[in-house]
Amino acid sequence: MTLNSAQPTPLVAIVTPVYNGAEFLDATMKCVQAQTYPNIVHVVLDNASTDQTPAIVEAYRNGSTPMIVGRNDVLLSMDENWNAALKLIPPGTAYFTILCADDVLMPEAIARMVALAESDREIAIVSAAAFRNQEEVDFRWPKDRTVFDGDEAIRRYFTISGVLEARQILWRTEALSSAVPFFDLDVGQSSDIDAGLRLLVPGKLGFVHDRLMMIREHEANVSNSEMRPLNIHFNDWLITLRRHGPRGFGDKAYREIERRYRRHYFRQLLKWRLRKCDRQSFDLHMTLLTKIRSRPGPIDFAVAAFDLVLIRLGLRKGWYSYPA
Repeated sequence: MTLNSAQPTPLVAIVTPVYNGAEFLDATMKCVQAQTYPNIVHVVLDNASTDQTPAIVEAYRNGSTPMIVGRNDVLLSMDENWNAALKLIPPGTAYFTILCADDVLMPEAIARMVALAESDREIAIVSAAAFRNQEEVDFRWPKDRTVFDGDEAIRRYFTISGVLEARQILWRTEALSSAVPFFDLDVGQSSDIDAGLRLLVPGKLGFVHDRLMMIREHEANVSNSEMRPLNIHFNDWLITLRRHGPRGFGDKAYREIERRYRRHYFRQLLKWRLRKCDRQSFDLHMTLLTKIRSRPGPIDFAVAAFDLVLIRLGLRKGWYSYPA
């Protein structure tokens, strides 16, 4: 691999961790080669795939965009593989983005995101609107602005008045020193969101309102195959809310939001156990809540159930957003 060190534009690494991604990988590889931005390296880490993934990757070895390719000898967890892929980013890289093996970047995506990042040194991460399976999605960030202070961005994220898609983030490579490992293994399926919110504490969010990516949602997605069937996102949300909510809301407002969310969460536990007879989800979440010292007892469940009565009488505000 030869990088264009004479190129005046900052070097950007597009990082693709992949496991058995043959169904969509060719389109992902092709979109990297089609980027209009002139100084890119494509980092691909094959997580011990058993399908045609290695052959698809190899077919792009001689493309116009240089590549760094690695392969794990044994299968790693998703977060372990993502963290391992970050270690392949070459020295001198200014920015990186994670491009999953089933997603597609529009040709101008990297150029547009880098341009916004370069406009303000305090911008810690850049995100952008995207299509989901070719459908337009409202990301809710005010259209008259492209830069948001970190506290405001965190607050908007937790109130769903600004949607942050972790698979569409451009990171400054210097951010890799903010935590080791970069993607925290203790945040379940939301380690990428957690990392983004972590960087907004000292920095700003840049947001490109044009749709620069197409995100594929399908049955094999981790979110669809692992997270949603067992409702793991409920626990992930509580962890990230606790870590980052106080900064966005202030202590008093945050405490009220956490109480409201916990009551909502515990009502969902009752619904899964009693109405849906989903003992597996109930037991898993009781274990997860024990790990973060938030396991509910009989009084907590009673308060959560009575809270619904007060909400329906209009005497108390209920939970307002995702996850529902």
